[in-house]
Amino acid sequence: MTKLDEILQSLNASNHDLVEMLPENLNHKMVQKARLGKKPVPKHTQDLILQALNKYLLQNSVTEDKKVKQYKRVEIFPQDDTISD
Repeated sequence: MTKLDEILQSLNASNHDLVEMLPENLNHKMVQKARLGKKPVPKHTQDLILQALNKYLLQNSVTEDKKVKQYKRVEIFPQDDTISD
C-alpha cells in the first residue's frame, strides 16, 4: 500500500475525487498508477497528483471548518521511485 493510497482510504476519497480537482491535466489512469505504486511515477505526474490532493484536502477542510495538512512530494512519493520526464 502506498502513502497516497493510505491517505485516500483514510479520507474515503476515490481516484475520481482527485481527477475532479484538475480535470484538464489529470486522468484516472495517472492516479491509479500512482496509487498502486508498482511502477515509478514521473515527477510531472507526481506534481499534478500532489496539487489535486492538496486542493481536495483544502476544499474539504473549508466545508468542515478545520485546519488540514498540506502534503509535500517527498511525503507521498519516495525519492528512489521517481523518474524524470
